[in-house]
Amino acid sequence: MPATQHTAVGIDGCRGGWIAAIRRPDGSMDWLLEARIADILEQLPKTSTVLVDMIIGLPDATRPDRECDRLARKILSPHGSRVFPAPPREAIAAGDYPEACKLARAATGKAISKQCWYLFPKIRELDELSDPRVRESHPEVVFARYNDGRPIAASKKCPDGEATRLNRLNQQREGVTASYTEAIQHYRRKVLARDDAIDALALCLAAESPDALTALRAGPGAPEIWY
Repeated sequence: MPATQHTAVGIDGCRGGWIAAIRRPDGSMDWLLEARIADILEQLPKTSTVLVDMIIGLPDATRPDRECDRLARKILSPHGSRVFPAPPREAIAAGDYPEACKLARAATGKAISKQCWYLFPKIRELDELSDPRVRESHPEVVFARYNDGRPIAASKKCPDGEATRLNRLNQQREGVTASYTEAIQHYRRKVLARDDAIDALALCLAAESPDALTALRAGPGAPEIWY
């Protein structure tokens, strides 16, 4: 896709809703923070490539596991737990955590984690969305790509892990640290965590070259993780 027509976008869920890192065709960087992901998407050009760090394509009782998750965990081994198990579709409309666990057990034999339960509102948003620009991604798999195929061992929430990830992004394109600093200075910590800004930047950089993206998937029509 010609650079003059292409907008690259990386989106991550955050405390304030959704944070988007946007690389414009002229090379400038913008940030958007909205309560709903649809409010971000309606502000983007039709030619955008959008990578989002959230589950798209739910398993169910007939297909309880997503092959893309298994492949992502393999790339991130021995840190495969960074890929959260996707909840089954049968549980997604649950009104509370106990009900979600009950419905998940009935469908797959396994309950869901509390961490996964907290993602339900955002998973529902994407499940109700139909936008061909949007693809699921995973920042840690993107970072492994930028780290010669190896996962970054240090947690993204510790200073060493943060510095290593920013370094890998700066190796891909100069000026990333300045964009990151702009975001964390502009948005209060109660709406945007530092690692959410880094994750959005990672997906944005990957989205800059859509033809170079690789999909983890079982086959046509199956859930995919792009990196």
